[in-house]
Amino acid sequence: MSLKRRPLFGLLAIGLLAALLPIPAAAETTVTLVASGLDSPRGVAFIGNRAVVAEAGHGSDNPADCVATPFGPVCVGNTSQISWVNTKTGAHTPLASGLMSVHEGLDTLGVSGLSVRNGKLYAQISVHSREVPARFATQAGHLISVDTENGSWNSIASVGDFNYLYTLRFTEPNPKVCGACPGTQEHDANPNDVLAISEGWLVVDAGSNTLTKVGQDGEMEVLHHFPWRNPDPTFPSDEVPTCIASTGGALWIGTLAGHLFRIEDDEATQVTPLDSSGKPLLSHVTGCTSGRDGTLYFVNMFGAGMFGAPDMNYLYGNVVKYDAKSGSGSILADARQNHALFLPYMAKVGPDGNLWVTSGAVCPADGSNPFVKVPFPTPPDICGTGDKKGGRLVKISLSNNEERN
Repeated sequence: MSLKRRPLFGLLAIGLLAALLPIPAAAETTVTLVASGLDSPRGVAFIGNRAVVAEAGHGSDNPADCVATPFGPVCVGNTSQISWVNTKTGAHTPLASGLMSVHEGLDTLGVSGLSVRNGKLYAQISVHSREVPARFATQAGHLISVDTENGSWNSIASVGDFNYLYTLRFTEPNPKVCGACPGTQEHDANPNDVLAISEGWLVVDAGSNTLTKVGQDGEMEVLHHFPWRNPDPTFPSDEVPTCIASTGGALWIGTLAGHLFRIEDDEATQVTPLDSSGKPLLSHVTGCTSGRDGTLYFVNMFGAGMFGAPDMNYLYGNVVKYDAKSGSGSILADARQNHALFLPYMAKVGPDGNLWVTSGAVCPADGSNPFVKVPFPTPPDICGTGDKKGGRLVKISLSNNEERN
């Protein structure tokens, strides 16, 4: 088995030791920690009034499931799951467990995006079958439907394998030869988020840099490829689309590169949300969703710190509110003022009209700090403290005029 180092958390490997620089304060918003002890939480969705959270897991507890790589041990096990979360008590119980989990360094990959259509739950599992042991080939990269009565699941399509094969048509980048290597694409796939639509499902892939449509019969096609290569030696090196939302008759794709694309009539247009002072609001996007009034919400897992820059603001992710009609946007909440939002990942507007955000995206359920070996200081409570350790589900209260009208 060969696993390439993922770009999704590569920024955390940068040893930047200088002082923190100030960032604009977020608007005054109520942020409430609802649940903790989740195992690397990613997607969140609602079945009626009940919340479900995807947990990427922690790889495996069995040393026999680990192999050595130049980047450290890679462990593949079945610790990923989808869980019910009681939004009143914070209690959580597995719905579907025993799913594939790949752990390497600070990164864990397993079940990621969740979507609901007509009361039915769909989930996207990361990577592709060529990167995992054979026993997980029927899970890696698969889009699945989950029975919310008994937790059983069925595969709809092997999106990861399809997208991996798509990338083979491209030349792989070789920065020593071509610098930013425009027009190249790594031979890779890592489907991250899913949106159920009337004609099937849409999946964004952070490895193949694609938007892929899955039909009701499981047939797949790549609708768009995002070919951007970073001309500067900064993080990430390519686009890395991570999330998808729909509003205003258009699709919206957020990327780890901090870009936003509006897709309508098969055309992709880059949009740059700005705050009132004209500064870009997106830095490293991992989650996006829309509210009932059409407002878009984006999750920046990391702040605006960049490779080689003398600051560590990238440790302070945030949640952004954006009105696509007016073009106005603002930071709704950030981890600097609300430590429960450290390492936020995905979000959904719940039936109560509030925004629900997963955080502690690389924090295991037991709250052990995965950052103890990194060569730079991190906040001591980045994965929680006391009885509030591990991955989290957070509620951001939205005002009446935002979601209830």
